[in-house]
Amino acid sequence: MPNIFLKPAVSVIVPVYRVDKYLTECLESIVNQTLTNIEIIIVDEGDDDRCRKIIDYYQSIDCRIVAPHKKNGGYGASCNLGISMAKGEFIAIVESDDVLAPNMYEELYDLAIETGADVVKGPYYEYFSNGTLRDCSYRRKLKTSVPQKKCFSAVDYGEILEIHASLWAAIYRTSYMREKNIRFIQAKGGAYVDVGFRIDTLTNTNKIVWYDKPFYLYRVDAEGSTTNNFRLAPMIKRWSEVHQAHKDQQFNEYFYPFLIKDEYLNTIGWLKNIKCSEEEIREISTNLQKLPIETIKKSPVLTGNQKNEIFACRKDPEGFLIKMNRYRRLKRAYADFDKFINFFGSQSVRYSFFCLAVIFLLASLNISEEGGFITSLTGIILGLVFIFSLCARVVQKLLSRAKEKIVNVYFQN
Repeated sequence: MPNIFLKPAVSVIVPVYRVDKYLTECLESIVNQTLTNIEIIIVDEGDDDRCRKIIDYYQSIDCRIVAPHKKNGGYGASCNLGISMAKGEFIAIVESDDVLAPNMYEELYDLAIETGADVVKGPYYEYFSNGTLRDCSYRRKLKTSVPQKKCFSAVDYGEILEIHASLWAAIYRTSYMREKNIRFIQAKGGAYVDVGFRIDTLTNTNKIVWYDKPFYLYRVDAEGSTTNNFRLAPMIKRWSEVHQAHKDQQFNEYFYPFLIKDEYLNTIGWLKNIKCSEEEIREISTNLQKLPIETIKKSPVLTGNQKNEIFACRKDPEGFLIKMNRYRRLKRAYADFDKFINFFGSQSVRYSFFCLAVIFLLASLNISEEGGFITSLTGIILGLVFIFSLCARVVQKLLSRAKEKIVNVYFQN
């Protein structure tokens, strides 16, 4: 049993809102951590009696749990309440439909103490309800691009700013959070409030530690998950709030290129896949106009095409929106053609046509003259299809290169 008189090593904050289907699995993974000296702050932000019953049960059997109720305050407000209540040396955040490896906080805490880190962050697994686990996309890159298990800053290793926010795959020193007044943006029912939190936690310290070991299972197919239901409007709103919060702060010149790219990917980057209103594109344009032109031009992490799109959106948002809508239609048409090419260019289909062509041509030698002609003609046609399938991949590559060039010219300002 944990000693309730000791200061907790980690305060684990769990905002809960209508996740009764997954909540028990989540809480089980927290209460069974090998680091027993933890505080568990479960913030019930909804009015779901099923969630409340689960929370009440765990609170009755585990003295480490406190469970304040903040009705309909939103994710950011719930996390902020947890941060203000936290008594632990470090703070951690867990989404209430996710699962933790049992040794997560023990290993992260030990590394934080060993290195003196303000933030210890690591990769995570994408977790599917059928039990499948998949490595997060950026793990391989950071394994070679940032120091391992040693303190560094985003000034020296800006790559840390390019990754998924994944604020829950980390622990944060409580004194650091309070000294720098790092909090979540509080937006009622607001999605993507982790945008500003990630920027603040990673740009205010030179004591970040990367630990290349995934402990956190991030559920990607939960009902209502934003992972599979991206919404552009709240993402734009979050970036507007980030700009407002930092309007009097001059970001370090080393941070800016990475932050600009992140904003590009999460706003303009999505316009190639989803619709956007004129009001939304004007807000994106307004935000982009707050960014230094020279920094955009000289950014080593933005491609030429990405820079062109940023400048086009800044200059003429309505015209840019028209172009993006056209681009999306062209992209759908290209995708249909791409499926056709992929079918004929696949190795199995190619060999099937080749074998059928040979079979028909050989069969034509042993059939009557009239039947042999039809059979051999079929074999020739199949042979031509086989030749086409050999060329399909080449055609696909040429079209892909042409598409990139067209897009690059298309968004020149």
